[in-house]
Order: sequence, then C-alpha cells, then structure tokens
Amino acid sequence: MTPSVFILGGTGFIGREVVTQAVVHGFEVKALARSDEAQARLRALGAEPIAGDAETPDAWREQLRGADVLIDLLQPKFPKRLTRRAVATMSVHRQRFTAGLLEAITALPEAERPLLFCVSGAEDLQPDQRGRITAASPLRSNARAFSAIGVPVRRLIEGSGVDATYVYFGALVYGPGKAFAEVIVDGLRKHRARVVGSGSNRLPLVHVSDAAGALVHLAGLPRDQVASRAFLATDGSATTQRDLLNLTAELMGRKHPGAVPAWLAALVAGRVAAESITLDAHDDPSALRETGFAFGFPSPREGVPESLERLGELAQAHG
Repeated sequence: MTPSVFILGGTGFIGREVVTQAVVHGFEVKALARSDEAQARLRALGAEPIAGDAETPDAWREQLRGADVLIDLLQPKFPKRLTRRAVATMSVHRQRFTAGLLEAITALPEAERPLLFCVSGAEDLQPDQRGRITAASPLRSNARAFSAIGVPVRRLIEGSGVDATYVYFGALVYGPGKAFAEVIVDGLRKHRARVVGSGSNRLPLVHVSDAAGALVHLAGLPRDQVASRAFLATDGSATTQRDLLNLTAELMGRKHPGAVPAWLAALVAGRVAAESITLDAHDDPSALRETGFAFGFPSPREGVPESLERLGELAQAHG
C-alpha cells in the first residue's frame, strides 16, 4: 500500500525539500496551497495541491481522511525585530491555529485520522547539567528563544488525545535559503555578519536535506514505532557558532567576521534572535539514528560547501 502524507507549509524552505524527498521515496503527497502560484509549484514537484487556507482547516478537513501522516511545517511571518512581545503574539496565533487543526483531526473517525508530526526547534528542550539534549530531554520550564511558541503547542497537542510525533530541528536549519542565506551568507558578503557573544556556544544544526529526510524517513515507519515519541533531528556535530561562521567565511573567500556583545545584538535584532543564535547545547540524535536514519551531511564541513555551491557563493579556490 502506498504511504501518504499531507503537508502544511509545502512551499516553504523546508517544505519544498520534504515534498521532493517524499515524492522520490514513493509517497502519495498532498500539500495545502493558498494561491494558484503555490499550486503550480507543488504540481511541478510532483505533489497534489489542495486549495485552502491554513487558518480554516474545516474547509479541507476531508482531505486529511485516510492520510498516514500530517506534517505541520507552517511558520509565522517573522517581524524585523524578534522581541519577546513579538514572539508572545506569534505564540497566541500559533496556538489558535493548532487548536483549530486538532479540532479538524478529531472530527474524523479515529481509524481515519493521520498521525500528526509536530515540528519545532531545539530551544524547546532543557539541557542537562552537562549541556546535553536528547529526544528524552524535558521541555523548558522557562522561555528561551522560540520555546515560547513550541512548548505551549506541544502541551496543547498532548492534551488533545491526537496521536502525534514530535520532531525537533536545530536552532538553525541551514542550506540554500532562509536565515543561513539571508543573514549569514548575505551578511558575510556585505561585511555585516558578526559572531554574537563569544561564539563558543555549541549550536544545534541540521542541513535542510537532512531535516526533510528525517521527516520522510519517520513518516515511512510503522505508526506504532513513532507515535507519542520525540526525535531530535540535528547532526550532533557540536559545532560552535564561531566555527560555523568562520567556516562559511573561509569557503566564500571572506575574512572571519568580528564579534558583537549579545546585548547589542538583542537591541538590533531582538532578544529572541540573540537567544536563538547563542543557544548552547550538545545535541544527541541517537534516537533518530536508532531508527535507521543516516545523515547525508553529518556536520557543516560537508553541508556548508554544498549549500554555498547551490547559492553560487563557493569561492573558486574551494570549488
């Protein structure tokens, strides 16, 4: 029987990669699309677009019937400054959407409900005394970075009775797009990129291809092996923030960036942005690896050159 997935956010940075890999692996793929342009992009990737708005799940609820997995990759639009107040507003909106989605799922007969994949970030997990996070780590009790969004959403899902799997990506999903391209690569090109703080923090990372690959891999496993479980989809390389920026600069043929105090970065970009890039945690993705998943890019040493090449930013000397 052909496995099926329904994807929310299938035209985004991670979503496009998930759609592509799911199609390649033989999944029947449906993805929500709000515009004609989005529908055309999804068809080009091999998915069946479902016209609808994420804010009104009742309108496309029947399309969820019988899907094996529902992967939620929707992300709110980020403001220019990621302040605590801005993220609190985003959290309220996200919880409202999740509540509507859960109502749509529970309106279906239990045997026809998809397994919900809730995707969040490593900031949600509380490091132990050695600074280590795993799939078994408890959720943070004090808000840091984007955990003010992710933790309440997980609590909401857990209280709903809906079958769910919780997948945590790195504080940075890097690749040829989003923050890596728009902030780090563009910043290095324009001599604006800076290390925030000392840069010695171990930043949980994952290449976008591995982030998508982990979701597709888990979606293909028997439901009873993944339901009610959490997985940390990060490369476990313990790469520091400074190492990541210096490596990227070297591969671009640029000078290593200077540093700014974390308090100054918080003033410019917002406290949440500064907290996210200075997160310090040694991530351990053992639970994911034990399911048979292998990282294509086990560290930025492999993933950054590939990303820069796709962006056309790899220096000739490193080509």
